[in-house]
Amino acid sequence: MYEEYFQLSGAPFKLNPDPRYFFGSRSHNKAMAYLHYGLKQAEGFIVITGPVGAGKTMLIGHLLDQLNRSNIVAAQLLTSNVGPDELLGHILSAFRIVAEGEGRTGQLEAFEDYLFDQLNRGRRVLLIMDEAQNLPRETLEELRMLSNIDYDGTPLFQVFLVGQPEFREAMSAPDMEQLKQRVIASYHLENLTRVETQEYILHRLAVAGWSEDPVFTADGIDAIFAETGGRPRRINTLCNRLMLFCALEKRHDVNASVVETVVSELRDEKLGDAKRNDQDTEEACVRAINHDAAIPIERALSKVRAPKGMFAAPAAGSRNVFDRLRAKRNGAPQTATLEDVASAIAAATVGDKFSNGDEADAFEATSLPDGAAPASPKGKGGWRKTVARSIDEARGELKQAHASMQRVRCSLSEADDKRGENRETVSASLSRAEILLDEIRSALR
Repeated sequence: MYEEYFQLSGAPFKLNPDPRYFFGSRSHNKAMAYLHYGLKQAEGFIVITGPVGAGKTMLIGHLLDQLNRSNIVAAQLLTSNVGPDELLGHILSAFRIVAEGEGRTGQLEAFEDYLFDQLNRGRRVLLIMDEAQNLPRETLEELRMLSNIDYDGTPLFQVFLVGQPEFREAMSAPDMEQLKQRVIASYHLENLTRVETQEYILHRLAVAGWSEDPVFTADGIDAIFAETGGRPRRINTLCNRLMLFCALEKRHDVNASVVETVVSELRDEKLGDAKRNDQDTEEACVRAINHDAAIPIERALSKVRAPKGMFAAPAAGSRNVFDRLRAKRNGAPQTATLEDVASAIAAATVGDKFSNGDEADAFEATSLPDGAAPASPKGKGGWRKTVARSIDEARGELKQAHASMQRVRCSLSEADDKRGENRETVSASLSRAEILLDEIRSALR
């Protein structure tokens, strides 16, 4: 949009790396020198690290753009967290090698044949592994073993490892000593200085055909550097919005006031997104808690309910235990009564007698008044055991639901008062459910 307004040939601050916009800062030029040194040595590993957005991908893109394809065959492997058993297959795919044999043996033969074929053509093979911090140590060891392939002392395969700062820590581990001995050079990218930030912005604008409209003032550059810390990707994000702001507002200068306005807008957008995400998370957690809490209660009550059709339909306005629990979960506070307990016990009695084939006693139980439990159940207390077992199972499931709720509570520890109220509501629902189970247990004693 703003490209047309300012008559630019392209988007100077797009986030996707474009080698045409490569800016050679002191740090990036030094990293490039290490990469070219590695290519000249034609062996071992080169390690380049840097924080997110420091320009690692742009650096590699610029290197690939400079390579003499008649001397070097290069491929970039972007897949991270590759296991050692999968590595060789990914490498073959990166170089478009088709293995004729099966299994690892066939893959290794195909890779060696490819390396020797490139050697006969006067070319070397270079693999660039991006996001190296995600590679397991076993995979790095597999890479080291593959890099040992040579012909009469001439290395046939070279690897560049590019990753975030934590990869440096991984390389310092004692079990990485063999790989470290194969690293011939390593470098860590640094952020741009204030002067380099200005040169970086003007360089990208010039590549896009900038005719000094809009003008970036000195205090505007100061404000951009202060906000971004000289991190290239952050600079791109902010300057992209600055250009859009100037086009919409028909401004032709980027000063500190404009930067402050745009930065404020960006922060408001992020804050709004964060609030929406928090609200979505809160609602999802409450739904999960209610669901997890309701499942064991419904399971418990389903175990102490009478078989279908054993009791007459409840009178208008009356509800069984399950109905009361459902109402409580829907927000209508209810208190468990002894009638609920008696109904549950009576239902369990009938279910137990039917399961034992004692239809006469079961029919007698169904003839009892509503809410009354049998005075002296026959048998050896089978129905009591059934109810007790159901209660124990329900308690176990209820504890699992409570543990699930606790995990959710931990994730919402920094939530606002509204979340606290929601948690209290859910906790109250669980407490009322436990009261019901306690009353059932008390009635059985």
